[in-house]
Amino acid sequence: MSGARSWMLYGAAGHTGALIARHAQQRGHRPLLAGRNGPATAALAGDLDLPYLALALDDPAALNAALAEVDLVLNAAGPFLHTAAPLAQACLAAGVHYLDIGNELQVFGTLYDLDQRARRAGVTIIPGAGFGVVATNCLARYVSDAVGGAQHLEVAARAASARQGPGIAASVRENLPYGGWIRRAGRLHPQALGSGTITITLPGGPCRIMPFPTGDLEAAFQATGAPDITAYSPAPDDPALDPQASGTGPAGPPVYQSVGWARAAGPDGATAEAWLQTGESYAFTAAASIRAVEETLARSVPGAFSPAAAFGADFALTIPDTARIDTIPTGAPARGPLERSHLDHMPPKAMNA
Repeated sequence: MSGARSWMLYGAAGHTGALIARHAQQRGHRPLLAGRNGPATAALAGDLDLPYLALALDDPAALNAALAEVDLVLNAAGPFLHTAAPLAQACLAAGVHYLDIGNELQVFGTLYDLDQRARRAGVTIIPGAGFGVVATNCLARYVSDAVGGAQHLEVAARAASARQGPGIAASVRENLPYGGWIRRAGRLHPQALGSGTITITLPGGPCRIMPFPTGDLEAAFQATGAPDITAYSPAPDDPALDPQASGTGPAGPPVYQSVGWARAAGPDGATAEAWLQTGESYAFTAAASIRAVEETLARSVPGAFSPAAAFGADFALTIPDTARIDTIPTGAPARGPLERSHLDHMPPKAMNA
């Protein structure tokens, strides 16, 4: 790898990629912006005064030449079913770290299977560096540690945003044909999509959630080793979803509140439950992915990891306006006495598997 500690943002011209690019520039980074859409990438690069490159993943020569100039790639180009594996494989061959912001179940298994190759190549692979996985994965590690190692683990996330980018909808459409999945006795098992709906309590009130085949099923297993895991998403017919996702601030504009949730039961029956509160989900993704880039460049450890396995359970707390709570105060906004936030966060320890 070069000594410049430079990195590439692939899919920079997309909805989420552009947000990440702007946040990176604000933090003093100068990533190489890349993607298939050359004109859009060039326009964004011009706005931010950043270097850019029109780059297609089906052009091996151009891809290898681009990777020779960077130490890390952050992939924001969904659906990741099409981009994650070829880009991660190319990164492995080039000795370049690979991160992405995806949350697609099939992709996580494929990337985690690269663990031994990544270790031999001295490369770090971390899928799921966005809101949907970071929020639940850090909570999963937290509640699992609280019960001495979870036997049963449940996780869920409810994102609140000004508008949903087209990449998420495309990813959902491409992955729905794979159906529903849960993890039991350490293995993935199919189940009817839409079955198993339950109601949980979130800081904003009750929320109906249903099992959904997200990357959390692999990431939570990688972070905790819990043999029984169910990952949930809000049920589409939950009447509380939209009203509770955001409110109105003092001056009138919407105030977005995204939430993560995890509940663990240990082998002796001990239980633990925790919530993560943050703001707009895309803003969280931009901040979390850049923090993951910074941590990986600063002290990378070879292998394939989930965010919590790489950076620890408190990694989510390094994101501004984010807090973890262990109890929801009765009749009060969810800012409990046991919460921790980025304000009292200590830097995470070195990455560990």
